[in-house]
Amino acid sequence: MRDKKIFTIPNVLTVARLFILIPIVHHIVHLNQWWALFWILCSIASDNLDGFIARRFNQQSDLGRILDPVTDKINIVVVLAVLTFTPHYGFPFWFFVFTITRELLILLGGWIIILQKHNVLEANRAGKMSAFTTGFMILFFVMRWQPYGWILLWITLILTIVSTWTYIRIFRKAVQSTK
Repeated sequence: MRDKKIFTIPNVLTVARLFILIPIVHHIVHLNQWWALFWILCSIASDNLDGFIARRFNQQSDLGRILDPVTDKINIVVVLAVLTFTPHYGFPFWFFVFTITRELLILLGGWIIILQKHNVLEANRAGKMSAFTTGFMILFFVMRWQPYGWILLWITLILTIVSTWTYIRIFRKAVQSTK
């Protein structure tokens, strides 16, 4: 690992996203879709802001490279769990299981790279596209904007499969490299 910076503005914003998850879950469970939307948009804004600040003000760190996607994964899995187990949303259990499985595989692959190569891999374009559509799909389910949520779910499924395959190739190449 290269950069040992811990207390940076981007890392603080990333941790703040975990706390923003509390009102998101509360409002989804209590069917306050507009408040849930507000807090989800705050979370998205802070995610974009932390990345911008990290790059613009040279506050990138290995901790941030790990913490940011892990926070994203926690947020996604928790919100999907709430949508799945709150009956008013009709979110499919199979997609929730698919997402948990995929995210655990990505985390495991990243952890192996860190342990074996002492390197933190960054997100790739396919992963970012998958995350983007997942976010929109979640918004559409939270707002109960159907059938558009279902259409986005199928688009998200395809993009997530493509991004998972891309990550598997990247992980294999990283493990096989002699560096």
